[in-house]
Amino acid sequence: MPETAITTVSDAELRWQLMIRRIIHLLLPIVVMVPFLCEIDMPGKPSPLVKQIYYDLEALEPGSVVLFSLDFDPGSQAELAPMTVAALRQCFKNDLHPIVMTHWFSGLGLHKRLLEETAEEFAPDKKSGRDYVLLGFRPGGQSVILSMGDSITGAFDKDYYGKITEGMDALKDVDSLRDIDYALVLSAGGTIDGMWIPYGSDRYGFPIGAGCTAVMAPDLYPFEQSKQITGIIGGLRGAADYEVLVGAPDDATSAMAAQSFAHLYIIGLVIVANIEEFVRKRSKKRE
Repeated sequence: MPETAITTVSDAELRWQLMIRRIIHLLLPIVVMVPFLCEIDMPGKPSPLVKQIYYDLEALEPGSVVLFSLDFDPGSQAELAPMTVAALRQCFKNDLHPIVMTHWFSGLGLHKRLLEETAEEFAPDKKSGRDYVLLGFRPGGQSVILSMGDSITGAFDKDYYGKITEGMDALKDVDSLRDIDYALVLSAGGTIDGMWIPYGSDRYGFPIGAGCTAVMAPDLYPFEQSKQITGIIGGLRGAADYEVLVGAPDDATSAMAAQSFAHLYIIGLVIVANIEEFVRKRSKKRE
């Protein structure tokens, strides 16, 4: 049985490695803070997938209804909250009526805050029930979507604030999902391809755009290619692109520089580590 070679590390070398590790960890927050302290801007070119959703909303007539399904909670707000705010700003700016709901009860308070704060930017022009509706949460998943396909006010007889939805000005010409002009599903997992596409847009025939975390975006590309969704806002980069298109750079745009600096820092560490390993192996061969 062959003997296994055991590499021993001296105490001095071990202390050196631990110190290097601490330095690497300490430098990362400094690298991330540099773009904020120096106000470094790294504008990018919006992707075609993000542009398509923006143009879809721009093409809607004033008074059109846009259904927002905000299926995320505070754990994903860094990526999904900025794109939510940007899309709501576009709707309010163009006099579209956003109808907001969620399948994630844990995110309801966050969604309420995002909607109300964005509406306040346009106050006193925008009022709940007349210019927008916060339907809130109903348990049931796919069954809720199917109920909305028959009657939105039947599925949500009251809004988040306890007001009767029947007769609301924002829902005046909207009986069911067949009557909405566009749906934007911003999800941290599962509700786009698992719920809204098969039980919503495919069944009732309304166009749907998707927003998601960066790791989810590749899974949605086939649905865009098959025209089941019109576009994809993917992660923080997609949110930054949308902010640029709307003309209101905000959290995502400012965070892109910090994210880019962090990526460059990690790439630099990988390069340095490989160079160090290459030099070490050559030194051993010479010995």
